Amino acid sequence: WNRVLIRMSKLTIRKMDMSDVLFVHEQEMEIFEKSLGKKTLYDEILYNKLAHYYIAIKDEQRVGYVGLWITEPNAEIMNFLVVKQARREKIGTFLMEHVIKLCEKEQVETLTLEVKNTNTQAIRFYESFGFKHEATRKKYYLTGEDALLMVKKIGG
Repeated sequence: WNRVLIRMSKLTIRKMDMSDVLFVHEQEMEIFEKSLGKKTLYDEILYNKLAHYYIAIKDEQRVGYVGLWITEPNAEIMNFLVVKQARREKIGTFLMEHVIKLCEKEQVETLTLEVKNTNTQAIRFYESFGFKHEATRKKYYLTGEDALLMVKKIGG
């Protein structure tokens, strides 16, 4: 009989700052094979009042991020990721719950995002939060793949 000890790690979310840009850029390149770009990320943090970017931290390591624009009465998730080695640890759930609470607080009516039509794992994840497929954007990605526009009604 093997005894396994499970250590519960503290997971926190904080606003993204300038020190996070390189991490976000590198993870976007690894996961999406493209990035918003370092300059755009800096500009989003410094100048864009619509932008809300957050970093998930576990064991003092960055493990995920989400960026959204709140354009009252709507909001759009620009990018959402969890680092590959930290998946299946509820980090994505924690980030999405944070986004939904923020949208409720800001009285957002609808929250939207785009996802590759072939990314069934992400689609199921978003559906578990009440996102519904509303439209398809043909050949949206550089790869020629379609994007599903998914919408969640928040209220307002």
